[in-house]
Amino acid sequence: MTTIINTVSVPVSFETLYQRMLPQFQFFTKHLMRRRGGRRLEFDDVIQELAGFALENYTSLVRRSKETYYTPIAKYAIKRYREGRRFAGTNTTDILSEQAQALGRCDTCQLSQFDDEPGNWGFGNYQRQPDVEDAVQMHLDYEAWYQRQTPKDRAIIMDLSYGETTGDVAKKYGVSDGLISQYRRRYAESWQDFIADPKEPA
Repeated sequence: MTTIINTVSVPVSFETLYQRMLPQFQFFTKHLMRRRGGRRLEFDDVIQELAGFALENYTSLVRRSKETYYTPIAKYAIKRYREGRRFAGTNTTDILSEQAQALGRCDTCQLSQFDDEPGNWGFGNYQRQPDVEDAVQMHLDYEAWYQRQTPKDRAIIMDLSYGETTGDVAKKYGVSDGLISQYRRRYAESWQDFIADPKEPA
């Protein structure tokens, strides 16, 4: 008498497969970032997109009782990303979106091409490396102005310079938001007066 035992294969967990796929995702993403000059934040974003596609494919295979192998799943995820698809959806109205640019819905250009006088876009003209003399003078001027303030003013100025909000600073010193806003304006006016060129004698 022959006994037939039905066995149900248990699929390998996605976490286990992902550890095998991750080196492939990292290799693909490093080359992608090298071509685009991407930063670390963009690198992590791509990895997350690939992981999303891999999970999507893995879930579909398990639901249909198909075999799950990490190489085909990884190739599927990379292919989807190369096609311009995004697991979290796409924004075709964002001017910085690759999909929007690929569809020809928008483009980027230099503002100077719309100006008859090149270099007249003041808000866009800046140097990444400031002049050394100007930087030193700025540092000395600020230090001299800062030391002229009262201890309380110096403390508030330091908090504001660290990015604290008006509300947070007001709570810290037990005053109203409006008073801190007045202080902020007073500090700005005081600084402008301090760095203003002295008037020539009449």
